[in-house]
Amino acid sequence: MLKPFEVTTPKIATKAVTGEKIADNTIETRSFKDGSITPDKLTFGAVARPLSPGVATAEIKDAAVTSTKIAPNAVTSDHIAADAVATDDIKDGAITTEKIRDGAITRDKVADRSVNTADIVDGAVTNAKIAVGAVGASQLAVDSVETVKIKDGAITNAKLATNSVTASKIAAGAVASSELAVDSVITAKIANGAVTAEKLAPGVGGGDTLTMFPTPQTALDQGGITSTTVPASVDLSAIIPVGTKGVIVSIACITQSYTDGGMMAYIFRQLGAEYALQVMAPPVNAPGISNGASVLMPVADNRTLLWQAYVSGINSTELVIYILGYVV
Repeated sequence: MLKPFEVTTPKIATKAVTGEKIADNTIETRSFKDGSITPDKLTFGAVARPLSPGVATAEIKDAAVTSTKIAPNAVTSDHIAADAVATDDIKDGAITTEKIRDGAITRDKVADRSVNTADIVDGAVTNAKIAVGAVGASQLAVDSVETVKIKDGAITNAKLATNSVTASKIAAGAVASSELAVDSVITAKIANGAVTAEKLAPGVGGGDTLTMFPTPQTALDQGGITSTTVPASVDLSAIIPVGTKGVIVSIACITQSYTDGGMMAYIFRQLGAEYALQVMAPPVNAPGISNGASVLMPVADNRTLLWQAYVSGINSTELVIYILGYVV
């Protein structure tokens, strides 16, 4: 029988110690020679954590690190290569306003027709941003162009619609002689009495202008005159203009008859003078019209005449006083 510790290393034959001769938990780390454990000596899954100093890049198989092997938030910006994140790697809607750097969106990044009215800040479109000729009639709202928006002198003759300048649009005194066309002031445009002596050129009309009416104007039509009348006034203001100096007066006796022969005379008194017109009687009891002569007489400022009839014989007549013309 062997004594304890009698079997020394020299006593053990080479490869005499087999696995079953080694008690469990007998082999320690110090028992392994450095580099003696090769990959073929390890069973699948035999190497568990912890590993020291760790698994190096060379020990990791290409494409071995899958998404499930990466811990949440483990990949930080310094682990991502420049230009490594492609469009397909970005989730739809993931790029929010705060992720976009100021000034990063240039003109070529904006799609055509993608900017809507709601995308433009109020007051953002300044004059410098509007191309010359870009604002046409269709871009202007109805009644949007105010007076202050129209440049002084910008409304030329071509911009005015035909007959658009009415009397209310012309300032008092704005139409001078230079604005009137040659021969544009006709008689109908001149107020009665407006052409005074100082407006007449030297030698024109001798200072007075005679106007004849196209047809005689009736100043008085009175019938049943059978005897001398009292003086009466005739108002000519509806016939002649203010400033009239004189009138041409004529008379007519209508349906005159007599039985005792004779004539009728009419006296017109004006400015202290008398002007007589007489009408000879027609044949006995012969109805008709008997016209007298005419006379030019002055007219007072109130444009009235004072007349009186003188009757000779037994007569009955209708008197008509006509104004043939006037002098101013």
